[in-house]
Order: sequence, then C-alpha cells, then structure tokens
Amino acid sequence: MTNPTIQPGDCILADTKGLYGRVIQFGQAIKWAKHRRWHHAAIVVEVDSEGTVWCVQMARHGERSKLQDIAPGRPLKVVPCPPGVNRNMAIAYANTLVGVDYGIMTIFSIAINVLTPGSLRIDFRMDGTLICSAAVARSWEHGGWVCPMDPFSITPAQIDQICGASGWHIR
Repeated sequence: MTNPTIQPGDCILADTKGLYGRVIQFGQAIKWAKHRRWHHAAIVVEVDSEGTVWCVQMARHGERSKLQDIAPGRPLKVVPCPPGVNRNMAIAYANTLVGVDYGIMTIFSIAINVLTPGSLRIDFRMDGTLICSAAVARSWEHGGWVCPMDPFSITPAQIDQICGASGWHIR
C-alpha cells in the first residue's frame, strides 16, 4: 500500500534530535507513553508546483520551512487534517503565525501540570506566544475543529493520541 498524498492542512509530527526534544519526550512519557515519540509538530501550508512541501512550525518563533528541514534525517509522521476542517481557513491562520514567538513558558506550565494533581492547574503562558503543537491545534480550530482540550497547551503526543490513528510515517 502506498502512502496517501501530503496535503495542505495536514500535521507533521517529528522525532527531533537534541536535548530540548528529549526533555519534551521524557515529559510526555509520564502521561502519554504510547505517543511520546513525537515531540515536535508543524502544519503543512503549501505543496508547490515542484512538489516541495512547505510547513509552518514554531521553532524560536513561527517560521515557514521546507518539510525536509523539519528534523532532518529523523522520523516524521503525517497526521491528516481532521474531517470537516476547512483546510483553507486553517492554512490562512497558520500563515499568520510566521514571526510569532515560541511559548517556552507554556512548556514549563505543561511540565508542572504533568507532575501535579489534576485539580491543580498552573498556567505561565504568555499572550501572543504558542508552542508547536498549539500552532497546529489553533490552525485547525480556525478551520472549524473543536479541540477536546486546551489548544494552547496541547502536546504533539496528544495530537497523535487524538488524530494520529489515520496517519502514516514518511521516514
């Protein structure tokens, strides 16, 4: 069986290399062990006439990147855009995220919330910032998706848990 075609609006989950990715992966293993492999996310915004796949990802800030530049040489998984989501609206929103600051404080909030009882919720996020998986969730929300949790603090592991069953690996 061949893989379906990557389309604008799809999510790319990545197993990145480096200390920061490993820390996120470790944290996700506490609550989402089965899906912990994926600790970075991006949204496909264009497949150009040469077949280049362009994504918006949150690194130090929102940036437009080629698919091959997202976690070079590392495993990637494509998660199709959820059914019923208006891909054009999701893509339009994703493109507005270029230049938006990365939400490092959100990562700290998620870490604390993973380690504390569910009744205690800590939120250090700063307005106008997003983490990588939140950029995907918020883009899909602008296309009509109803995120089953706080879209600003959703993790790549949770995207895989919620939507990844129909996904496929591309490397």
